[in-house]
Amino acid sequence: MKGCIIYFSGTGNTEYVARAIKQEFANSNILCDTYEVSKNSGFEDKYDFYVFGAPIYAEMFPPFYTEWVKKHLTKGNGRKCIVFSTQANTIACGPACLAKELKRIGFKIVIEDCIVMPNNYYIVAFKKFTEEQVNVALKKAKEQAKTIVDNFLNGKTYFTNVKGREIWAKPVFKLFMLWSRKWAKKNLVADMCKCTRCGLCQKQCPVNNIKVDKDSITFFENCVSRQRCVHRCPANAFLYKNKVIEQYRLPKEGHLGKI
Repeated sequence: MKGCIIYFSGTGNTEYVARAIKQEFANSNILCDTYEVSKNSGFEDKYDFYVFGAPIYAEMFPPFYTEWVKKHLTKGNGRKCIVFSTQANTIACGPACLAKELKRIGFKIVIEDCIVMPNNYYIVAFKKFTEEQVNVALKKAKEQAKTIVDNFLNGKTYFTNVKGREIWAKPVFKLFMLWSRKWAKKNLVADMCKCTRCGLCQKQCPVNNIKVDKDSITFFENCVSRQRCVHRCPANAFLYKNKVIEQYRLPKEGHLGKI
């Protein structure tokens, strides 16, 4: 039996959980490949089971992630899968909504779960986690990854109850996506004295919203405000409302091995 973890990670939270889940499967001698959808190349639907994971954008998974899944996986053939989300809150609608789409094409959903990770959206909203809160969240995320894999292998099911939540979550998500489109264009500028023109922000933007030129960085109107550009810039060259940004980083001891 061999599986694949298909995920998107903007700043490292979902990647952290994907690594933890992969390690738990490895502990049971089960191979699990990983595929990050923004790579967008070389994927083959050849696995016995799948794990789907992404961060939450105002209750839901980002559209480019769900669209990628629907484009590349068209027949479930009864294969089992896990769907998880990462967010600073304890619950969201993303896993349940994607699970419905997967069921329609023949996948068997056995686990839907929401995993709390440190807030990486603090430059816009909500408080940044303290060091203690970060460490607690990472420890619990590892434990939750173990529980997810154990339940999956033992034939146990788990589903989050978001029926009432979906009623208001979908319209809120639509409004959030409309607001996000111009987020970078309105709020970010690059300090070109610090910028090294490495082009990493342009290459890693999941929606191709950034263009790096010799003298400037241009943002278009397709942003999803995931902030990968901001937090992964090696020179920390982006300014938010003309202020230097405190970049989000998971502690080194919190990282798991390469995937």
